Amino acid sequence: MKKSVLVIACFVFAGVVSILSCRKSKTEKSAFDKVYERVNDPQNHYFWEQFHNGNIENVKTVISKLEQQYQEDSSNLVATAHLGFARFWLLSEGLRGGIAPEEIPGHVADARKYFAKAYQMNPNDKRLLGFWADAEMAQAGMTQSQELLQQGYARGLEAISAWPEFNKFTIGISFAGAPVQVPFFQQALEWQWTTLEDCYTASVDRSNPAIQEFISKDLSGHNLGRKRACYNSWIAPHNIEGYFLNMGDMIVRTGDAATAKKIYALAKASPNYDSWAFREVLEKRIRNAERNITVFLDNAQQGIDNVIIASSGYNCSSCHKMSTADQDRFKNYDWVGYFKTRDIYSVSGLKP
Repeated sequence: MKKSVLVIACFVFAGVVSILSCRKSKTEKSAFDKVYERVNDPQNHYFWEQFHNGNIENVKTVISKLEQQYQEDSSNLVATAHLGFARFWLLSEGLRGGIAPEEIPGHVADARKYFAKAYQMNPNDKRLLGFWADAEMAQAGMTQSQELLQQGYARGLEAISAWPEFNKFTIGISFAGAPVQVPFFQQALEWQWTTLEDCYTASVDRSNPAIQEFISKDLSGHNLGRKRACYNSWIAPHNIEGYFLNMGDMIVRTGDAATAKKIYALAKASPNYDSWAFREVLEKRIRNAERNITVFLDNAQQGIDNVIIASSGYNCSSCHKMSTADQDRFKNYDWVGYFKTRDIYSVSGLKP
C-alpha cells in the first residue's frame, strides 16, 4: 500500500513539474528579448539623448546612471556595453568637457573591462570586440607594454576579419594621429581605402574616387545587416560625413592635399549633408588643405580647424551629433523598435 502511494505521489510530482516546466517555457523570455527590453530603460534613453546632443559636460552623469544600473544587475548587456561606449566618448571628447588628465588611465582601464565583459556576454557583437581591442591598445600606450599592444592589435585584426565594414574604421582611427611614416598609420589609412570597396563598390580609383552614386542613396529605412556601418542611421545620423572628414584628415597628413580634397568632397554626397553640424568645418578643410599639411603635423596646434578631427574633442560628435534639423527628422522615430528589428547588438548573429 505504501509503495502504491509512493508511486502515485511520484507520478503526481512529475506531472506538477511538467506543468510548471511548460508554464516556464511559455513565459520565460528569450535571450533576444531580454536584451532588447533593456533598450527602453531610462538610463539608455538618457545616454542617447546626451550623446546625440553632444553634451560631453554630462558624460559623467551618464556613467553614474549606468554604473548604478550595472550594480543592480551585472547581467544587463546594454548597460555593460554602454559603460564602455560612454567611457570612450569621455576619452575622445572629455578634455573639451573638463576631464582632468590624471583621470584618463582609470577610464581607459574601465573601458577595457566593460567592453571585455560585454563581448564575453555577447560574442556575436563584433563592434564590442573592436572597441575592446582599441581599449587594450590605448592602455598599452600608457603603460608602454608591447605585449599588450600586440594582444590588442591581434584582437583588432580578429574584429576586422569578422566585420570589416565597421572595424577597419574602429581600429584604424586609433592610429589617425600616429607618425605618418610608421606602419600602424600606413595600415590604418589603407583600411580607410579598402572600406570603401567593402561598403560601396568592388574597385575604387584612388586618384579619382568618384563613388558619389553609392553614397547619395538614402537607405535609412532598409535593414542593411553588416552594411549599416556604411550609411547614416538614427545611431549615427552623419556616419558618412564623419568618415570622410577623418579620412581626408589622414590623407592631408601624408602631404597629398589634392586627393584629400576629393575625399572631403565625398561627404557632400551624403543625403543628410545639409543638416550636418560640422559642414563648415569640412568646407574649411577643403579651402585650407595645403596649409593643413604642416598644421596637422604640429602637435602644438589647438582648435578644431587646426587639428585632425580624431584629436579635436569632437571625434564622436562628427558622426553622432544631431543638429536641430536632425532632431526634427527623427522626432517620431521608433528607435527602440529600430534596435530590435535590426538586431543592433547582433544577438542572433551578424547578418550579411
